[in-house]
Amino acid sequence: MTDGQSPEQRELALVGKVEMRIALADGSKFESTIKTYLAPLLLKLASEHQSVRTKVITVCQHVNTRIKPQSVQLPVATLVKQFKEQESSLIRHFDLLYIQQGVGRLSNAEKGELLPVVVKGIASSGAHVPNIFNLFLRLMEFFPLPSRGSKEDVDLRNRLEVSDGDSSFLSTWLGKLLLFAPQKPPNTRCPGLGRDDYNFLILEGKEDVWTPSLGGLNLLRTKVLAAKFLASGLFNNAERFLPALFASADTASTISDVGEDMMKRALPDTDLEDEVLIQRLYDLYFGSQERQRVRAPLRLKILGLFNKSTKSTTFANGIMRLVDDGVSSPVMDGEDTVMANGDASNAGIGREATKLRSAIFTYINFVAKYGSQETLSAIASRVVNHLRDFMDNQGWPKPGPNEDLVSRGYVYEVIGLLAKAGPRGLLIEEERPTLDLLRWLFDSLAKDSSGNSITVSIEESLSTVLGAISRLQLAQPEQSVLEDLLIDQMELSANLDGNKRFRSTRYVAVRFANRCLPYSSVKGRWIDILGLGATKDRAEVKEEAERGLSPYWYQMLNGSTDNAKSDAPLFPTFESVMEQFFPGRAVARSAEPMAVARYAYQSQPESFQETASFARRMLFQEAMDTAAASLSVDSDWERKLDIAVESDLKVRDIIKAHLRDCAAHENTKVETLSCALFIGITEKRATADDQFVDFLALAPDSLVQKLVPSSDVLIPILQSNNYDRRMAAAQAYGILASHPDASASKTEAQVLRLRSTIQLWKSAVGAVSSQVHGATVALGYLFSRLVFRDRKHQNVDQFQGFVETVLNMLSESRDDHLKQASHVALGQLCMFNAVTAKDIENVGTMRAIVDSLYDTAKSGNETAILCMGQVSMILPEVPDNEDNDLRYIQEQLHKLHEIRQAEVHFSVGEALSYLASGWSSGALATKLDIDKPKPGGPQRSTTLKKLLDSILRDCTKTKPALKKAAVMWLLCLVQFCGQQPEIQERLSSCQAAFKRCLSDRDELVQETASRGLGLVYEKGDRSLKDDLVRDLVSSFSSDRQSQLAGTVSADTQLFEPGQLPTGDGSVSTYKDIMSLASEVGDSSLVYRFMSMASSNAIWSSRAAFGRFGLSNVLSDSSVDGYLADNPKLYPKLFRYRFDPNGGVQRSMNDIWNALVKDSSATVDKYFDAIMEDLLTSILGKEWRVRQASCAAIADLVSGRSLDKYEQYLERIWTQCFKVLDDIKESVRAAAASLARTLTGVLTRALEADHSSTKNASAMLKHVLPFLLSPSGMESSASEVQAFAVQTLLAIIKKANGSTLRPFIPELVERLIGLLSSLEPEAVNYVHLNASKYNLTEQKIDDMRLSSIRSSPLMEAVERCLDLLDDETMRALQPRLEAAMKNAVGLPSKVGSSRVLVSLATRRMAVFRPFADDFLKLIEKLVVDRNETVASSYAAAAGYISRSASDKSILRLTAFAKRLYFESEGDREAVVPRRSISAGEIMYALSKHAADRFNSLASSALPFVFVAKHDTNEQVNEQFQNTWNESVGGSRAVMLYLGEILDLCMAHLDSPQWSHKHTSARAVADTVTAISPLEAAIPEKVGERLWPAIEKALSGKTWEGKDVVLSAFVKFVETGQSFYADREDVKSAITKIGIREAKRQNASYRQYSVKALGQIALARADLDMSKSVWEVVHPLLDTSTDGDAMDIDDGQPQEAEKLKEATRVAAIYALFAAINPLMLHETHLNHTLAKVVELVASIPSLSANERRTLYDSLGKVFDRIRQHDKRDRINFDVSNLRDCLFGQAVEIEALRLSRADTIVAMAKSSPDLVSTMKDDIQALMDQEKSSLVRDRLRTAPLVSEGG
Repeated sequence: MTDGQSPEQRELALVGKVEMRIALADGSKFESTIKTYLAPLLLKLASEHQSVRTKVITVCQHVNTRIKPQSVQLPVATLVKQFKEQESSLIRHFDLLYIQQGVGRLSNAEKGELLPVVVKGIASSGAHVPNIFNLFLRLMEFFPLPSRGSKEDVDLRNRLEVSDGDSSFLSTWLGKLLLFAPQKPPNTRCPGLGRDDYNFLILEGKEDVWTPSLGGLNLLRTKVLAAKFLASGLFNNAERFLPALFASADTASTISDVGEDMMKRALPDTDLEDEVLIQRLYDLYFGSQERQRVRAPLRLKILGLFNKSTKSTTFANGIMRLVDDGVSSPVMDGEDTVMANGDASNAGIGREATKLRSAIFTYINFVAKYGSQETLSAIASRVVNHLRDFMDNQGWPKPGPNEDLVSRGYVYEVIGLLAKAGPRGLLIEEERPTLDLLRWLFDSLAKDSSGNSITVSIEESLSTVLGAISRLQLAQPEQSVLEDLLIDQMELSANLDGNKRFRSTRYVAVRFANRCLPYSSVKGRWIDILGLGATKDRAEVKEEAERGLSPYWYQMLNGSTDNAKSDAPLFPTFESVMEQFFPGRAVARSAEPMAVARYAYQSQPESFQETASFARRMLFQEAMDTAAASLSVDSDWERKLDIAVESDLKVRDIIKAHLRDCAAHENTKVETLSCALFIGITEKRATADDQFVDFLALAPDSLVQKLVPSSDVLIPILQSNNYDRRMAAAQAYGILASHPDASASKTEAQVLRLRSTIQLWKSAVGAVSSQVHGATVALGYLFSRLVFRDRKHQNVDQFQGFVETVLNMLSESRDDHLKQASHVALGQLCMFNAVTAKDIENVGTMRAIVDSLYDTAKSGNETAILCMGQVSMILPEVPDNEDNDLRYIQEQLHKLHEIRQAEVHFSVGEALSYLASGWSSGALATKLDIDKPKPGGPQRSTTLKKLLDSILRDCTKTKPALKKAAVMWLLCLVQFCGQQPEIQERLSSCQAAFKRCLSDRDELVQETASRGLGLVYEKGDRSLKDDLVRDLVSSFSSDRQSQLAGTVSADTQLFEPGQLPTGDGSVSTYKDIMSLASEVGDSSLVYRFMSMASSNAIWSSRAAFGRFGLSNVLSDSSVDGYLADNPKLYPKLFRYRFDPNGGVQRSMNDIWNALVKDSSATVDKYFDAIMEDLLTSILGKEWRVRQASCAAIADLVSGRSLDKYEQYLERIWTQCFKVLDDIKESVRAAAASLARTLTGVLTRALEADHSSTKNASAMLKHVLPFLLSPSGMESSASEVQAFAVQTLLAIIKKANGSTLRPFIPELVERLIGLLSSLEPEAVNYVHLNASKYNLTEQKIDDMRLSSIRSSPLMEAVERCLDLLDDETMRALQPRLEAAMKNAVGLPSKVGSSRVLVSLATRRMAVFRPFADDFLKLIEKLVVDRNETVASSYAAAAGYISRSASDKSILRLTAFAKRLYFESEGDREAVVPRRSISAGEIMYALSKHAADRFNSLASSALPFVFVAKHDTNEQVNEQFQNTWNESVGGSRAVMLYLGEILDLCMAHLDSPQWSHKHTSARAVADTVTAISPLEAAIPEKVGERLWPAIEKALSGKTWEGKDVVLSAFVKFVETGQSFYADREDVKSAITKIGIREAKRQNASYRQYSVKALGQIALARADLDMSKSVWEVVHPLLDTSTDGDAMDIDDGQPQEAEKLKEATRVAAIYALFAAINPLMLHETHLNHTLAKVVELVASIPSLSANERRTLYDSLGKVFDRIRQHDKRDRINFDVSNLRDCLFGQAVEIEALRLSRADTIVAMAKSSPDLVSTMKDDIQALMDQEKSSLVRDRLRTAPLVSEGG
């Protein structure tokens, strides 16, 4: 080459040299040449000279020819690097060509090393990037990925130097690969991928890319590998998110499992509010023109992500498309189908379709809840219309057959949600509101026939719409439309069949009326009335309607109980109510009210009473509103209103004035109401008859006059059997018939009729008695009102006769009803002065009448008692010293104190007020039912004073009955006569009397005294009021009774009779106590009993504080009286509010509510005082104090900030836990409640946001040490311990990491200990007595293990472990080690192992530094006697090994070896526990730390291999599983051959037989495993195997030694290359074979003899026939005296089988030992004849023996033919003839085998066969089987002869 050459020539010359080097290279030099020059040669393809490029291509063609053999390795790595570095497409083309050819020839390790080279810069691979990516896919399988989470995994990205661009490229295309699904041509798209993406993955249409049979990739396997790569540290969460999503939706579980795991890791780091990401997900979901949408499972996953993203709700168009997708017609997209209406059995609609549709509706639900108003406004109307169209297509209201009902239910629910969340116009149209959507939903509820599940969805939708409309302010037109719609629904539901409805909509309509219409809406209330009349509908309709009519419950339903907050008037006007409830007009104006009322009754008979009642209340409310005297609206508003109308004079006057005003203006509505109430009393449906009477009593005469003509209608009701109706009708009749406008003649006729009825009183029974009763009472009311109206009855005789009849009836009748009628009639006549004392005297004496009344009153008859008082009203006062009838009545009333029915005494008190004050008594104020002033009567001047003094004296008496009666009478006098001077002068005396009675033990007396004090307080001046309060507080806040104690006399009752039984009676009064003390001679009993009585009195008096009036007393005093300056009451009062006595508790709450205007402020002000008092009282002597204190503290700390009570927290817990072990059960329960409250406070603080962390930490600082102390979890009281544990678990569950972390080490230690201490004792008992219950200990342990896994304690421990950080883990280590070492029960030990497993798996990062220490500790714990415990620790060791160092794992493996080989006494045990543990350790290591196990396999696998041959099944099972888990085939044995054999050799001399035998079996299995791998065992392998197999066979026979012998035979058969030149080994083989065959073990002999034959057969270089003969001949020779095969076996049948097997082996050995190669002609014939003769001498060969004979004989002749000695066989064939033809053979298979033998003989020795030609021919003639005959014909001589 000269310097004058051109560049082109130089380049050509250079290429030529390379060509020459390549051409001249051969063999291994060619490969090295190629590796050196191929890459540089290809660089010349970038030459600018065409000739150079052509020359290179020519050389490449030559190279292509030379590299065709697969053994030629190419420089793939160099070519890949060159590919990345070069831009020339031609160079890249050829690089890629050779890369693709060379990759398949690389070893697995080289392929793995190549992957990083391929990855680096892959994103910039240009046009060939699909090929490079495909190359990457091919290499993935061979790249060893580090364990996930390991340090190597974390550093993988940096180690491989992968750029962000490369990782992004790979993650993108691996994700697309996960979406890839091959399609049939010409389709070039698949779901999720466009045409370009699809072509990229199939390398632009190559057919073999994904066809494994053509050398392509396995798609499933590649996807699994791709998923695992994505899960590695090569990618970050942002890059792997979408691929993880794709993988999680894959149908193959091997892919989806990895994908789900990746999603769990990536999702928390993914911002689902990223608009770009959400748009990408929408694009995937819907696809595009270029790319198909993804499949349904992935769309489901995407919808799940949308449900977590509020940003997704802003994509209005996407949401609309989703809705279209959910309700559209079927469209096929690849293998997927969109949902549609139609036949559900259609292949286009399946389970996925239903799931997807449900998911879409669920997402729309999410959009409705969390979507922006802008989005909802944009989509709601359109979505609802789409959904309604969907329903129409399904069939509405009746769905078509086989429709998707699940989706139908979703549609209804989604419509409701969108209606609520959407714009107002969706529900209520703007221009002409029709409420179309609401109407449609109502019709759906009524008419949809889909079933109950759909009905629930419709009701839920309506409920949602209800909530939406209730928040809207409806304009009047809109409200009118809604009212008409609801009324229409109520009316349509009244006749379901007629209106073709399936179900009623009343309940929903009533709910809408109550929630969406104001209370002032009359139509809304009319809907409630219609609901009350729906008696045949479900009960909820009536309940909801009742709530709607109640103003209180209406406000509760609508979230307000404050009238002032209502914008609209709370109550509808009376006039509007009447117009709606009582519509209609009459022709005659005067008859209109009754006609209208009658029509309303006929229209709604079921609810008519409620209709009239509601209208009446609205009238009264309107009257009170006008007078500004409205009642506050609460739950008792209706009752309070009725009571006020009945008994409150002010209210009655207001209503009377209002009714007079209405009457003056001729208000027909009021008249209609009076007529309605009148109809209510005349119809049998009526239930509230007194309403009409009350109305009449308040109505002016002008209004009453309208009803006077109808009075005769009441006459039949007087004969009713219903007492209430009779009484109401009687009073109404008296009011109406006595009216001035009443017809006198008509009334006269009615009186005559009633008088005639009364005359039957003496004989009246049953119904007649009721008629007499009604007539008597009616005439009593009539005559008394006539007199009051100054209308004397025309017929005086009739009146007098009536009076006489009444008095006679009172005195003589024995019928209680008639007596009661006479009492009422006489009382009414006396009250209104219709009779005088003289009139009574004309019939009989006054005292006789009084005595008769007294006799009846003694039984507690209140009517008789009141009658006595009413009779006294016509008697005048007389001087003191005169005996008179008035005084007599007073004395008789006083005698009634003996009556035990306490409530009767209020009637006595009322009667006394009649006697003392007449019509001045407040009790009579409401008895006046005529619109006139009060009637007059005899004057009273001294009676009240005398009566009051007498009662005050009685209040001081100790006789219980008298004292009880007196205090009640005193209350009545103060209440009814309190404004009279006599009472005013004695208020202080009344106060003292009432105070004394507060301490009475009778609750009714307490209530009465309390009410009395309230009344006295109301009427007293400030001085009196403060004096009263001072006394109350002093007695309340101390345990002394002070003025409340009262006095004790002999008759003072201190205990209830029977409360303190003495055997023959009981201690009750003070006198009884004195007597008992005297009898037993112990005077201290008096003080003890009195102390008990005093305590009872204290608590009894406190119970009375809040009754009736004391709350008002204290409330008033707290403002400007005594309590304002003396706040010490509050701590005591706060505690008493929680007293266990219900009466005390109610009282104290009443007082508190009245006394404390702002409860929270008051408690805050006196918090410290209250808390100190409670913490002191909680350990008090009285159980009720302790119990109250518990409840009070619970209330005190609830809802308050920790700062308020932090200083008390530890004391609270301490005291609480002390009381948890209280002697009284109720106190323990209260303490438990307090503890639960404290726990709740703590857990709520723990659940709160970070601002509460400080508080929570402070609480834990106090609480946790206490819970962990002897007072908590270590308490001897089981209740205390149990609650401490529950509290602890709640704390752990709710606390955040920063709060709980400082306590975790101690918590984990203690919780592990608790696992055992909290286990029921019964478990240990059953465990010890398992056999009694037909159980095993292991089965019980398994159940215990299962319970531990699901134990709340373990959940708490797991929670603690989740919160660990490095510092806490460091503190936890010694604690956990201590817990493991000190654990005594199975639960704690197993729990410890689970803790280690959790740390190793879930907290690997923080646990890794401590793994070695715990692995070392496990060595001591794994040898536990309990199998379950040992197994648990072994499994834990496997998990810990993931994080442990190699050194520790090697130490663990060595420990397992020691455990297996060196444990003393282990093999003598029934269960070799230590050996099993060793196996469990190794199995756990291989299963749970497979990568670590494999990396150290050379230390572990040989041991596993040896131990898997253990004789104990439990032991070898563990090691066998380990081997199977770790090794794929037999080559591992070859790999670790040296280690295995060294281990075996070490233990073949073991003193333990089990180890010796195990090692021998392992050696045998080693030989067996290696033999099939190689045609001949290599010499080096043979050198390693020979000493081991030789040693394994030495020694005595043992069960299973035949396996070793069999392996020895295999070694001899395949090891010729080893021992061919080793005479010593060959000699040893012969000796071993003969030695083993001579063993006398009968079971072993059958194997050893056969093995000898096999060895002789394998040793073609040696004639062993003589040696074999010497061994075998005695076994077959029957001519000797003894039987060499005698077998000492107790089972003859088994012995015979053993003999037969041995003979079979002997026959085989004899023939196998004949070696034609080594025997000369004479010796061969002699040996053959000798063997045949011996076999022929065996009598009656069995089938097995005969088969062996034929096979072995045939093989001998085959060997003779093989060694070409066919003409040299010549011996006497007689024995041979006997063997072949001497015995008939019935089995065809044997005959066929014999034919094969004959054929072999014919081929190897024709002369021999010719001598038996006739025998063979005869055999053929006799043979029935054509198969056998055909086989015989294949013999040369036979076929010729045939």
